[in-house]
Amino acid sequence: MSSVSAQQPSSASDRRDTSRQGFDIQVGVATDHRLFVGLTANISTGGLFIATEEPFKKGDSVEVRFSIPGADHVFHKNATVCWTRPFDADGHGRTKAGAGVKFTDLTDEESRILNAFLKVHDPIFYDV
Repeated sequence: MSSVSAQQPSSASDRRDTSRQGFDIQVGVATDHRLFVGLTANISTGGLFIATEEPFKKGDSVEVRFSIPGADHVFHKNATVCWTRPFDADGHGRTKAGAGVKFTDLTDEESRILNAFLKVHDPIFYDV
């Protein structure tokens, strides 16, 4: 595993526009070089956090695929990595490794589906 330094949001343009709620939902991720499954740690209509030890770099393009409980729709979205958090090598595990991504092509209908889900569900863990 390569060591990648954390790239937390540093400017207003890197910060998310919508607040995220914590949910663990399986998400398939495709990059130019790999396919894998991770978990969301939080999600909103703006994007999501992919909890994974896979190395990402700010600006990477990824495709994410996920569904939310109670909705028939499968989200297959393009996204851009806005920030990363490396694996906690010291073993304390206080934070999850992964990447914050911003959706680049969420439709109005998909935004409505996500908002409806977030409004009626308290943040909890979902394994789908």
